[in-house]
Amino acid sequence: MQTLSELVESFHLYGVCEPCDRMDQIDIPELVKILGGDYLVQDVRHRIRCEQCGQRTRNMRIVYVGPGGRAAGFRYTR
Repeated sequence: MQTLSELVESFHLYGVCEPCDRMDQIDIPELVKILGGDYLVQDVRHRIRCEQCGQRTRNMRIVYVGPGGRAAGFRYTR
């Protein structure tokens, strides 16, 4: 099981709302400040809510971007 602190350096986290077809990047460092670095990534699923429609879809994408986020390039498609 991965913790938030394990994602900070090399991953991006996205919340995906399929009902309203929206995807937003979740600020991992901010989550670490709020929830702590030992908070489990799987538990974040139960906390995220779409800012547009208010739904809790529990749908997330974890994307490897390399150290420092240099390889960032992600497009979610269905």
